[in-house]
Amino acid sequence: MLLSLKTKFRKRQSIVAFALLFNTFAWYYLSRLIVTNVGNTFGEGSLGDLSLSLAYPSSIVLSAIAGSIFLAKKRRTHVLNAWLLFGVGASLCSTILFGSSLLPTIAATVGLGMALGLGLPSALGYFAEAVSVENRGKASGIILFGTFLSVPLIYMFMSTQDLVASAAVLVAWRVWCLPLAFLIHGKENPSETAPKPLAFSSVLRHRTFILYFIAWFMFGFIDSFETVVVNHALGDFRFVIKIVEPAIAAVATLVGGIFADWIGRKRVLIFGFVSLGVAFAVLGLFAQLWFSWLFYFITDGIALGLLWVLFILVLWGDVAPNGSERVYAIGETPFFLTDIFSLFLTPYLALIPESSSFSLAAFFLFLAVLPLLYAPETLPEKKIKDRELKQYIEKAKKKAMEK
Repeated sequence: MLLSLKTKFRKRQSIVAFALLFNTFAWYYLSRLIVTNVGNTFGEGSLGDLSLSLAYPSSIVLSAIAGSIFLAKKRRTHVLNAWLLFGVGASLCSTILFGSSLLPTIAATVGLGMALGLGLPSALGYFAEAVSVENRGKASGIILFGTFLSVPLIYMFMSTQDLVASAAVLVAWRVWCLPLAFLIHGKENPSETAPKPLAFSSVLRHRTFILYFIAWFMFGFIDSFETVVVNHALGDFRFVIKIVEPAIAAVATLVGGIFADWIGRKRVLIFGFVSLGVAFAVLGLFAQLWFSWLFYFITDGIALGLLWVLFILVLWGDVAPNGSERVYAIGETPFFLTDIFSLFLTPYLALIPESSSFSLAAFFLFLAVLPLLYAPETLPEKKIKDRELKQYIEKAKKKAMEK
């Protein structure tokens, strides 16, 4: 009876964690699109546009690190509740400040970034506690699959509205997550028996974390400058790809999450890096052929889905001891830094021929595989063997029934 109650409680918390992260990541993409549109009103490439492009990801990264330091000793339930309310408040402020002068708009943008970053490590830690390690890939795939499918639909509606109405959609989206505050439960940090928060120096000395982080950082860096190159090469046709590629990535997150629970994280990551490296190599050699571009965008969508689901949601939960928020705070930074990389690299990319940049990207992607070869598998070997044994028993039962 007690075991049954514990199972039901864990299942309920898994659903709450799923809904919380689905709402959060969709809210991030929607707010990012709005910030981009607001920046364009100041003129593309203007001081206002550059300021907003820099302020949003920077505020997310800095506030996530600050939150992992100053909120680590607070009760996680209290942190998440306050975080959800802060998100609603920041969205409300954006409806007033967006579209006005530059400084209030930057303030609203920073507010949105902080509203995401401050509680994101705690939310990811809660997800890691609520979802068992052998089901974490599948659950993460479902979260990102739902995000990639819902965001374009919501944004299609927002694109027909003005800035104030679009910001109001942000408010409404965050508000539906508020009832989850009454359902959030979990391990409470401030107790005498709870372990001390992991120091940043310990995180940076964690061999497994460092090996995976190097590969993740290299991917974020390459993806940032290749996005600029591809956008320049395709021109207006890139907008068509922006619809097709996320759809492929959405399916890949779901499939990649399932395979990550079956065969392990490391194999899926290596496949993603190698396949994307091959796509860049083909593009570097045959950039004039339309088939090369088709192959690249299909492969890029698949690789993005595989790498995002593992690096954003799965790996740091496997690596983090006791669900340490500081592991998430550092581990998520490459995802948000890609926009900053693109911002600073754009003026210099015009000096590099397109074919050379694709070949260079392929080289560095293959180089990024090296840390993964030395990194240990984060899915426990016992879980893989148990799943294989279960599949073997099911097949044996089917054959016995056929006889």
